[in-house]
Parts: sequence; structure tokens; C-alpha cells
Amino acid sequence: MAEEHDSFYSDSIYSTRSSSDSEAPLLGDEELLVYELQNKDRPNNTKGTSFGAYINITCLMAGIGVLGLPETLNKGGWIALGIIIVSMLIALYTSIIIIKCLYHNGKSRLSTYGEIGQDAFGTFGKYLVEFFHNVTLIGVSVLYFILAAENLNELASHHYDTDLGIKIWTCICAAFVSVPFIFAKTLKEVAIISIFGAFATLFCIIAIVILSFEHWRDSTDPPSYKILDLSGIPTSLATISFSYGGNNVFPHIEESMQKPRHWNRVVTAAICTCAIMYFLVAFFGYLAYGDTTVNPILKVLPEGLLLTSASILIVIHVLFTIPILMTSFAMEAEKFLNITREHHSKIVEFLLRTVFRLFLILLSVGIAILVPCFGDIMALLGALTTCLFVFVLPVLFYLKLFGWERMSYLTLIWNVFVIIVGLIGFVIGSISALNNLFEDFIVTKK
Repeated sequence: MAEEHDSFYSDSIYSTRSSSDSEAPLLGDEELLVYELQNKDRPNNTKGTSFGAYINITCLMAGIGVLGLPETLNKGGWIALGIIIVSMLIALYTSIIIIKCLYHNGKSRLSTYGEIGQDAFGTFGKYLVEFFHNVTLIGVSVLYFILAAENLNELASHHYDTDLGIKIWTCICAAFVSVPFIFAKTLKEVAIISIFGAFATLFCIIAIVILSFEHWRDSTDPPSYKILDLSGIPTSLATISFSYGGNNVFPHIEESMQKPRHWNRVVTAAICTCAIMYFLVAFFGYLAYGDTTVNPILKVLPEGLLLTSASILIVIHVLFTIPILMTSFAMEAEKFLNITREHHSKIVEFLLRTVFRLFLILLSVGIAILVPCFGDIMALLGALTTCLFVFVLPVLFYLKLFGWERMSYLTLIWNVFVIIVGLIGFVIGSISALNNLFEDFIVTKK
């Protein structure tokens, strides 16, 4: 059993077994059991494609975090580029094992991240996961509303000399998001709008790279750089880990797939895609602006058609990503509240779902209006929630559910390393972000 754990990407190796089982993985008993359960009792109405899942993951993950990566290098130095790669490997590993944990009992698939926590550590594990899971989904949705409203207000002020204010634009964004959020019941419907969000992100990143490169090429006064700043590494880790957040939604994405056995290859492709985009933005953004870079990077890019296009595209991206986050939250909450077809007629269920989801929109908008500290909230959320979901909890659940005593020493060392990295980002990143957030509130009151 130890040999199958020596390579934590062994789950994604597929091989031909026979003409009737050509896609079965060449794996040990543990992984084969997962594969068999993934092909058992799959609902007939599940029609989400693997490409749709890839788009959902990419759109979800490559969000606002990418805009802060150049400034992250300014805090930690060029060495922080290595954190992007290490975080990618960790995120890939934990994204694979957390889905594996859904099938750990060998009988049926668990439904949510919270159920994994309950099977691993009882009621405490369930409530711990559900608390941080809900904070993440609502918190990141709030951040997306803030970013979209800031960009739209800036665009309107600059091009049309109209200053409606962040609060009005936040309400406008909420009205736009409410339509797909209410009518897209599950994540397989949301995948359709995610395609537009993913391509918007891609073009936005291309624009950032081009503008940064042109600024660096034409600059006569190059900025200063850091190779390594140990004091900024924990904050860099927290911010970068936030960029890889989203695996608390992965159980719902995997559930929406018609072929869940493709999960490993799909999530690998999506995370690697995001990592390449992160690396390019961080490298060229820091190369161009060095110690003068800010978060988000859009604030220092030269004005023009390309920057305007990038700003519009990032707005499109975040507005198309909010439904993914909020739908994932709503699906679990609606099951808990019995807002399902099993308990109500089609019309009553739709009406109840509409009222509940409108309440969630209003809640998110209210928080966005009251707490508009974009950069520091992002770092705080990255430290508090994403470090746990991306680094710590998947490993703890995996070790508990599958038995650490059966794993090789190399695998145990890797898992301990992942936990330590996550705890460093969680503790030190939280302290730093809370201090910065407190200072922001003091400045705002003055």
C-alpha cells in the first residue's frame, strides 16, 4: 500500500485495461475503489462535461488574486515566484485527495466538504469546515463585488465623467449577478457563463503582460527590486494561497461531471493553466514596476485602450464567477432548509429558492458596501480560510480517513510539509492582515 502513496499524482495515471474498460486507472485497490464508485449511481440529469468542469475551475481560481501577485513579489522578493510553483503543487495534490476523501468509505460518495470533516473528526470537523467554507464563499463573493464596482466606477468617471460611487455600482453589479444566480440552479448551468469569464480572464492577463512589458522596455528610470524579504514571505504566502483557492467548491464541480473519473486530469489542467497565468502576471508586473507596484496592478498600468479593455474584462470575469461561488453555497444551504423538489412542488421550490438567493445577494452587497478594504480583506481571507482549505484540512482529512500508518515516510514528510506551510500562512498572514485592516479602518474614520 505504501508504494501507491509514493507519488501523489499517481491517481491521474490512466491506462488501457481491456476493450470494455478502456478508461480504468492503473491504480491500487484504494484508488480503484474510488474509480468504481465514481461510475456508480451517477444521476441521469448530470450532464456536465469535463471541459465545463475545467472552465469552472479556471474561472473560479484565476480571479482577483492574480491582480495582487506583482505586489506580492514586492513584499517577498523574486523568491516569491517559487512560492507560486510550490503552492501550485500543493493545490494540485490537495485537490486530488479531497475528492478521493469523498469516496473513502467504499460504499457511497459523500456530498460535501463538511461531510468529509464529519467522517474524519466528528461533529467538530463538520462545523469547522462548514464555518470556514461559508466564510470563504460569501467573503470572496464580497471581494468580487467590490472589485467590479471599483473598476466600473473608475471606467465611468474616466470615460464619461460620471461618478455614481462604489455603493451604487455595487448594487448594479448585484442586479446583474442575481439573474444567473437565481435561474442557474446547479453548477452545470453556471458552467455556460463561466466560459465567458474564463476567456475574459485570459485576455485580461494578456493585456497586463503586454502593458507591463512595454512599460519596462520604455522606462528610463528602472525601479528597485528585492531578491528575498523574509518579513514579507508569510504575507506573500497567504496572498498566493488565496489565488489557488476554490477547492471547497470542488466537490460540487466533481459532482456535476458526467465523467467524474476524469477529475484528476481536469483539475491538473486547470491548476496548471492558472499557475502559468499567475507566473506571467507576477513576473512582468514586478519587472515593470518593482517597489512601486500596488494591489491591484491595474492601478499603475498606463492608460489607454488596452487598460480599459483589461478593466472591462476583469469586471466580466468577476461578475461571471460570483454565481459559481454563491451557487455552491446556496446548494448546500437549500438542502439544509429543505428547499428542494423532494419537499415542495416545482413552483413553490422556485419561489422559495428565489427569495433565499435574493437574500444572499443582499447580504453580500451589504457587507461589500460596509467593508470596502479590498487588498487587506483579500490577504485576511487568504490567511484565514484558503490556507486551511488549500493546505491544512485536505491533508488532515486524508491522513485520518485513509490511515497515515499505511503511508510511506516520503509521503508523510510531504504531508507534514504541506500542513506546516499552511499553518505559517494561516497564523502569520492573519496577524499581518488584521493589523493592516485595523489601520485602514482608523484612516477611514479620520
